[in-house]
Amino acid sequence: MKRKLVVIALLFMVLVSLASCKKEEPTVDLSAVNPKNDVYYELFVRSFADSDGDGIGDFNGVTENLDYLQNLGITALWLMPVNEGPSYHGYSVTDYYAVESDYGTMDDFQTLIDAAHQKGIKIMMDLVINHTSDQNPWYTQSRYDTASPYRDYYLWTSNDQAYSSFVGGMVDLNLKSPAVVEEIHHIIDFYMAMGVTGFRLDAAQHFMIKDINNGSVADNIIFIAQLNAYIKAINEDSFLVSEVYDTSFDMVAPYFQASDSAFNFYASEKMITSLSGSEISFFARRVQNTYEAYSEYNSEFVDTPFLRNHDQDRTASSISGDYLDQKLLLSANVLLTFPGSPIIYYGDEIGLKGTRFEGLNISGYDTTIYDEYRRSALLWGNDYTTSWLPEYGFNTGLKTVSEQLDDPNSLLSQYKEMIAIRKAHPALMYGNAFDLYKGNDNKIQGFIRSYQYDTVNEAILVIHNFSSTTYQITDLNYETLIYGSLDMPAYSTLIVTINPDLVGDYI
Repeated sequence: MKRKLVVIALLFMVLVSLASCKKEEPTVDLSAVNPKNDVYYELFVRSFADSDGDGIGDFNGVTENLDYLQNLGITALWLMPVNEGPSYHGYSVTDYYAVESDYGTMDDFQTLIDAAHQKGIKIMMDLVINHTSDQNPWYTQSRYDTASPYRDYYLWTSNDQAYSSFVGGMVDLNLKSPAVVEEIHHIIDFYMAMGVTGFRLDAAQHFMIKDINNGSVADNIIFIAQLNAYIKAINEDSFLVSEVYDTSFDMVAPYFQASDSAFNFYASEKMITSLSGSEISFFARRVQNTYEAYSEYNSEFVDTPFLRNHDQDRTASSISGDYLDQKLLLSANVLLTFPGSPIIYYGDEIGLKGTRFEGLNISGYDTTIYDEYRRSALLWGNDYTTSWLPEYGFNTGLKTVSEQLDDPNSLLSQYKEMIAIRKAHPALMYGNAFDLYKGNDNKIQGFIRSYQYDTVNEAILVIHNFSSTTYQITDLNYETLIYGSLDMPAYSTLIVTINPDLVGDYI
C-alpha cells in the first residue's frame, strides 16, 4: 500500500512539474498580438514566375510558387503595382479597378490572394495615388474640358498644364479634392473586399494636399492618418507603410504618426556601407538613432527595414570590396535580426545582381532601358524564369533557385535558416527593443533584442562580425547558443539568449 502511495505521490509531482513547465509557454498567439510584424517578400509579378510560356510573369506563376515562399518562411507579400497601365513597372495607372492584362485576370488575382491566405501569407498592394498615367481616362477627359467631372482630380498650373512630380507620363492627383479621396476609398474597399490586408503608399512625401508647391509634411501626415483610419475601420490588423524616399531619418520619423510604418532608407544605406567595410564602428548606434527618432512620434512604432528595393541597385551590386559571397550571407543575417517587418527583395535570396542605366538600347528590347535590370527575372532554373527582359550578363554563372535549394551552404539556405530562427524567437520576431552591445568596436557590432508579453520574457544578443578576420568573443555569460560560434569567422554572426534580468550587464 505504501509503495502505491509513493508511486501516486511521484506521479502527482510529475504532473505538477509538467503543468508548471506548461505555464512558461505563451498563452496567446503572438502573431495575433503583433499583427504588423511579418517577414515580407517584395515581388515584381512581371519578373517572378511565368506560368504560360509567354515570357512574362503572371498571377498564376506566383500562385504556383507559393510553396517556395512558404518554405522560405515568408509571411507576407508586397506586390509591386498590379493595376492596368502602359508602363512595364506599373507605377502609371490607367484603371485602378482592373489588373495588368499581362499578369492575367481579376479572377487569377483573387485565386492568388485566396491561395496565399490558405498558406498563412498576407498580401500588401502598392497603392499608387500620388499620380496616375496621363493615359488614364480621368486625365484624358479633363485635359481639354474644364467642365469635366474629373477636372478637379488633377493639379493644374497657371499655363493649364497638369502638375507632375515624376517624368514618364505621370500626372499628380489632387488629394485635396473630396471626389479624389472618395475615389481612393472606393479603390481600398474594392481590394480589401478581395482579401488584401495592407497597402504601400507610393511616393508618400510627394502628396500635394494644398496648392502646387504649397503643401507641407503636416498636410501629408493628416491625409495619411485619415486614410489609415479609414482602412483600420475595415480591418484593424491591416498594415499601411509609407514610402518616404529619404535617407534622413528625421524626415521620415514624422510619418510614424500616421502610417503603421515607413521604409528605413537610412538603415539600408548604413547596412550597405558597413557590409562594404566602411564606418563599421558607428553602425549599430546609427540604426539606434533611427529608432529613437521614430519613438518620439510613436512609442510602439514598427520599422520596415530592407537591404535594397526596386528603385535601387541590387544588394549584390551595391556591396563593394572582396568576399562578396560571405558579405551576402552576412547581409541576410543583419536584415533578419532587425526589429519590425523586414522586406526581402525578390532575387536577393539567391544573390541576383542588377543596376540602373542612364539610357541603354539593346537588341530584343523595344524601348530605352533605365531601371529594368534592377527588376530582372528571378532565375528559377526551370520554365518559370521570365524572358521579357533580355539577359545582359549581370548574373552569368549565378546558381539558380533550383540549384541553391539543394545546397545547404547557399545564400538561399542562409535566408531560410535565418527566417526560421527569427520566427522561433519572439525577441527577434516581435521585439522593438534595440540596445547596443557594450563590446562594439571597428570589427563587430552587436545589439540586444528583447520582448516581454504574457508568460514570454526573452532577451537575445546578436553580434555581427563585419571584418575579414576571425573575432573571438570572451567572457560572455549567455544562456543558450542559437547560432554561430564565440570564435566568430570573418563576416559571420553570433546569436545567443541571455538572462532578461541582466540585460544591463551587456549594454
